[in-house]
Amino acid sequence: MDHRERRCGTCGHRNPPTAEFCSECAEYLDRVAEAGLARAPQTQFTLPDYLLAAREREREERRRRLMSESGDGVGLLWVGAAASLLALWFGGGVGIGAPFFALGLLLLLVGYWRLRGNPGALARAGAATTLFSIAVLAAVLVQTLGLAGGEAPAPPAESPATPAAQAVHAPAAPLARVGDVPMFRGDAARTGVNPGPVPLDRPALKWKSYVGGETYASPVVGLGAVYVATKSGSLIALGFADGKELWRTDIGDYIARGTPAFDGATLYVASGYTVVAIDARTGHQRWSEPLHFAGSCSPLVIGDRVLVATQEGHISALETATGKEIWHYRSNSLLFGSPAVANGMIVIPDETGDVTALDLETGRKRWQAKAGGEVFSTPAIADGSVYLATRKPSLVALELETGHKRWERGFGGESSPAIANGSVYLGSDDQAARAIDAGSGDLRWSTPLGYAIASSATVGDRAIFLASGPAINALDSRDGRLLWTYVTGGEISADLAVVANTVIASSHDGYVYALAPLGASADGSGVPQR
Repeated sequence: MDHRERRCGTCGHRNPPTAEFCSECAEYLDRVAEAGLARAPQTQFTLPDYLLAAREREREERRRRLMSESGDGVGLLWVGAAASLLALWFGGGVGIGAPFFALGLLLLLVGYWRLRGNPGALARAGAATTLFSIAVLAAVLVQTLGLAGGEAPAPPAESPATPAAQAVHAPAAPLARVGDVPMFRGDAARTGVNPGPVPLDRPALKWKSYVGGETYASPVVGLGAVYVATKSGSLIALGFADGKELWRTDIGDYIARGTPAFDGATLYVASGYTVVAIDARTGHQRWSEPLHFAGSCSPLVIGDRVLVATQEGHISALETATGKEIWHYRSNSLLFGSPAVANGMIVIPDETGDVTALDLETGRKRWQAKAGGEVFSTPAIADGSVYLATRKPSLVALELETGHKRWERGFGGESSPAIANGSVYLGSDDQAARAIDAGSGDLRWSTPLGYAIASSATVGDRAIFLASGPAINALDSRDGRLLWTYVTGGEISADLAVVANTVIASSHDGYVYALAPLGASADGSGVPQR
């Protein structure tokens, strides 16, 4: 009988002389029978112990290397997807979005390259990561190709009177006229004052209408209708009385963040790389002109011209009838707020905190001042002063004619100030609403609201209205006492419109809300029904 240990040719494990199968890997050992038959020839070469140990060390080193590379690769995939999302946010693979798109594409390619030799790690990265990255890149490419390759799209071939956007339907008869809220912050001076009257007691839900997606733009009211620009790039007209959709017009492939400006007959909307004039009764396009990227800047209409600022620092005055440019001014910094106009002067702050005043007729610079902090809000002008909030945080008052600083106080943020009756009303970063004496800067009252404040105060007679988180709040303008609160289904970052005893709000849940006291008139007159 053979008394030698049996070494497995597959795994190298030493087995007893009588074993027929390897106790480690269960492979057949091909041993010779006890009857004295000749031993079968070996079919595999058995490696020496030192080589087996070296091979095991090599396998372990390769495993650690693959695990390290796979971890880095998955991380690169997620960072690349995030960079691609930023490109999508800034308008695609051109302009501001171009470096984010290039960085995202590079990181995604490097991430998949590092995972190429490790199918298990690639599987652990998950189909969700892969599909998400591909979807984001596809969206950026579609958005980029839609720009037609230029810094701004070419104007359409149609004549200004030819409709370029399909209206769903238009009202057959003239609409009843109610008090207007014609533009962002209520008027050209951006005071935040709305015509009212206002509901002082807690109102009921008059109607709510789904507009197809989130809305960041503030509602505009006129001609018996509520006009709202949406995230999907649509401009929608809703009946003031019942919220029914009157018409819907596509204004481009970009999120419409800026609020339209209304001159009584035409709506002027800046979205993406285009400013469009839309007939307020029918939704038909009157003219369209290319822009640098509009971002969150809202147009302003005054007289026979519409003022349009862009995120890239361009400010233009256009003819309301044709869209023809009258003058153009270029800032060296990004603009996130909107221009305000009073006494023949345009005031606009930029991201760095520079505040610039331009002549309304010529576009020439009159003065430039320092606000003392980054500005993402819109200034308000009243009684020869300019009021603006910074992210320092601070609230600053400047002289309109010279830009000299009158006073500065230590509260502010990205909410824009409102001004009425000698008080400045402001929602601050610390979740409080405040009233400040416009002349001295002294604090009159402060009311905590309990939610982050992304919108700006709207002023009516005897009350101010301010959204915080998903809540609509009404406060007594004299002492800051909370009059009532109504909670919607999503966050509200747009300003409120208050007209004809009705509060209009556009929410991130995709709905536009109208709140009014029970028994309020349905025709928008503000007179309760009997």
